[in-house]
Parts: sequence; structure tokens; C-alpha cells
Amino acid sequence: MSPRHPPSVRVASPRWLATTTLALFLAASNHVQAGSLQASPILLEFAHGQNSQTLWLANTGHQPLRAQIRVQEWNQVDQQDVLQPSDALLASPPLTEIPAGQSQLVRVVQATPGTNSQEKAFRLIVDELPGDERKNGTGLHLLLRYSIPAFVLPPGAVPQLERTGHSLTDAQLLQGHWKLDGNNAILTLRNSGTQRIRISQLSWAPPSGPRIDLTPGLLGYVLAGAQMRWTLPLSAALPVNGTFYAKLNDDTHPQPLPQITAGQ
Repeated sequence: MSPRHPPSVRVASPRWLATTTLALFLAASNHVQAGSLQASPILLEFAHGQNSQTLWLANTGHQPLRAQIRVQEWNQVDQQDVLQPSDALLASPPLTEIPAGQSQLVRVVQATPGTNSQEKAFRLIVDELPGDERKNGTGLHLLLRYSIPAFVLPPGAVPQLERTGHSLTDAQLLQGHWKLDGNNAILTLRNSGTQRIRISQLSWAPPSGPRIDLTPGLLGYVLAGAQMRWTLPLSAALPVNGTFYAKLNDDTHPQPLPQITAGQ
């Protein structure tokens, strides 16, 4: 008998934030049609005891489209992102057809809400599927895929989307080390907290002079209790002495990361 779920899939460390990717459906000519599927919101959070959340899918095109929603449990193992099919969250409906110019509500439900000591992470993979008219047509069709993060919070945790004021994420929750490797910097970070930390606008501040931008956009996530490693290409020599700065989650500005040591 075949297993209920396929084996887990290790994913090369993506720069994810509800990332939209393009799947290509090839045909005979050079004509290109853009995908029509839109999804919102780009992140879901389940407060402790909250059983369901809402996802909206919209068709901005001139033809009906079909969309599929799959749930993947998201872990970080051996400093890599690992996705595995899960039925802990259920999308209803998991497969839908949306008329041109219309929207479809998808309810995402916890199958068995329970008490988790730290945040659980998932990805909702939303695919625009090729329709019959596209299979029989000509040209290049771009089918949209959304990878939407979803988090089930532990007791007492405040949803990050509901945070108010200007308090910064506690940078002491991130510990790690870095080293130079040729023209790269190897950065390893561990999150000792009970909720994920999203890292962006990473830079290096030497003792004097301006900060050196390393990843002006998104670097990635470190999930609760997990550890991740990144290889950062360097455009110039990086002074050994200095401090990492980064924007954490939805903070208003970057802050120093004091718990990162050098040379390990």
C-alpha cells in the first residue's frame, strides 16, 4: 500500500514572503498570456483557539480559471526549509473554478485545534491550473503559483499582524555566528523564541564608515526553535569587526543583532 503522503521535500533556502512564482505552460508560438489568479492576504495567522481563517482568490482575466490549494507543513531541518503535505489545516474548497472577474472565498480550518507550546508553520500552495481553452490555444501561458505562509500561534502569543505601537522584535532571540568563505559570508542563525522571525534589510556596520548592504530585501525566516544558514555573496571585502543590522518581522526600522559572533 502506498503511503498516505509522499516523502518530505527539502527546498533550497528561498527568499520567501508569500512568494509568487511562475509555472510555464508551453505552446507553439511566441504569444504570451499572463496569469490571472490573485490571492489575498499574503499571510495567515491563527490566534490560540481560533479555528479558521479566510483566503480570497480572484480571477482578473477574461476567461474562467481553476485553482488548487494544497497545505504543506513547514519545518526547518539541517538548516534548510522542508515542506511536507499536511492535513492539520484544511482548505475548503481545495479545488475551485472562478468565473472571469469574480472572487472565491476559501476557508482554511484547523482540523484538530490543540495546545502547542510554540508556533506551528505551514505553507498554502495556491496554483492556477491550465484550462481546456489554454491547452488547445497557442502561445506561452504563465500560470501563477502563490506560497502563502500560515502560522498557528501558541497560547499567550499576540498575532504579529495585530501588533500596535513601535516596539521592536527582541533581537536577543536570534543567536548565531558567521564566517568568511572566499567571496561569501556564511551566516547561521537560531531562533530561541516561540514565534517565527522574518529577516530583511540585512547590513554590516563596521566600526567606522557607512553600513554595507548585504540583502536589501528579504533574507528569509527562522522558524520558532529552528536554525537556518545562508550564503551571502559579497561585492567587496567585509571588515571582520562590526555588527549585523536587520529589520525583524514588521518592525519600523532595522536594529543591531548583538548575539552573532564571528569566525566560527
